[in-house]
Amino acid sequence: MARARKPYPADVANANVIASAVRFEIALFLGVGRYATDTAETLDEARRKAARLVAMHRNGRRPLIYGVTADGRSGLVTDTPSMEDPMKTYAKKFNAQRAAKAAGHEPDEIEILKAKDRFTWRAKRQGKSAADPRDAKLAADPSREPPADGMKQSAAPRPPAGKRAAIEAAARKGKLPEPPDFSAPTHARFRNKLASVVELAKAGDLKGLQAFQINPISSSPKAIARYRDLCIIALEARRQAA
Repeated sequence: MARARKPYPADVANANVIASAVRFEIALFLGVGRYATDTAETLDEARRKAARLVAMHRNGRRPLIYGVTADGRSGLVTDTPSMEDPMKTYAKKFNAQRAAKAAGHEPDEIEILKAKDRFTWRAKRQGKSAADPRDAKLAADPSREPPADGMKQSAAPRPPAGKRAAIEAAARKGKLPEPPDFSAPTHARFRNKLASVVELAKAGDLKGLQAFQINPISSSPKAIARYRDLCIIALEARRQAA
């Protein structure tokens, strides 16, 4: 009888990260330096949003899903099921509608297209002109942009793990965290984005923070995303306590 393969330590560590993730980040590669991104609170929600990105961009690529823990560790979800071929056609319009529903779309979020004597579907382009319908989901990859002042980009400083846990515990009690320190020249081009998040947090604009899009590819945006998520936790705690 064949013996079961002992799992690799790296696989176990990755699985532990996914199991303890507090949020999930989705990224679909669109081209050099461009990604379509989204975030989700649960893995099921992340998979539905990943399917929507596939349907929206239809570039034949598979989106990646990362689980992110409260202390900033991330792990790749490796058991993501294969996305259905977004260009698949169906003999009946009803079957195309049913396939879109299975991918997580509501009827008013899709449009049915005629492909010769068959049917297919795609997600509607929300709020964009036909000339460039994908801009709403495009985000520049900061890791591919030239660093400010010609200097090498440095990682945003992370507090010790114990301090991170304390900050999150305080946020769950309704205390807004301190913004990350972006005084270093390498963070210069991200200061305006951080300032926007700080402004939303101070105003208590929970919906604005939840809708604020961040492409967490490099260290500076990751620090902003971490700060935003903690602010959301704090404001939600205040709302529940009110």
